[in-house]
Parts: sequence; structure tokens; C-alpha cells
Amino acid sequence: MKYGDHCYYFSVEKKDWNSSLELCLSRDSHLLTFTDNQEMSLFKSFLDEDFYWIGLRNSSGWRWEDGSALNFSKILSNSPVQNCGTIGKNGLQASSCEVLLQCICKKIRL
Repeated sequence: MKYGDHCYYFSVEKKDWNSSLELCLSRDSHLLTFTDNQEMSLFKSFLDEDFYWIGLRNSSGWRWEDGSALNFSKILSNSPVQNCGTIGKNGLQASSCEVLLQCICKKIRL
């Protein structure tokens, strides 16, 4: 899928968070990150009931893969072992990193 300056890939296979990260890197991309609420709202609008891995992880606070802090949204979490981020139609939600989910990769469009 193309949007703005980026291309997005929705995986078919379900993998854990680390394997999803490796999948995106093998495609010369990275797990989906959002720069603002507008981009996040775009994704929420066409997602179904499923959750997808994104490049968000809880290591001394919720941070994107580039090291920047999650500062425009909250993430739902009901357990201290939920340290990896997902997105679904209702927004960001934490999950255990070992859960098998599809992922969304993002890369700059050339």
C-alpha cells in the first residue's frame, strides 16, 4: 500500500515481535512507526478485528524503534509482561512479545 512518501507491507504470516522485526529488515524496511495521530488514524480506519505488530516497545518507557518516545497517544496494557506494541482498529495496545501476529512494515518510497 502507498501513502504519502511511504510504502507499507502487511505480512500474511504470523510471527512473534522479534521475528516480525527481522522480516521487515529483510525487506529493507522497518516495523511500522507513526509520527503523529493523523497517520495512526489512517491505519485504524481500515483495520479489522486483528492486531498487527508495530515498531513500538516498552524499554524504560514506550519507545519507537528509532529511540523516540511515544508522545502523542496512550497504549492499553493490562500486564507488566506486555512489552511490545500492536495496533488494531481501536488504537495502540500492548502485548506479550511472544504472541504470533501479523505485522506492518514501512519504508520510504523511492
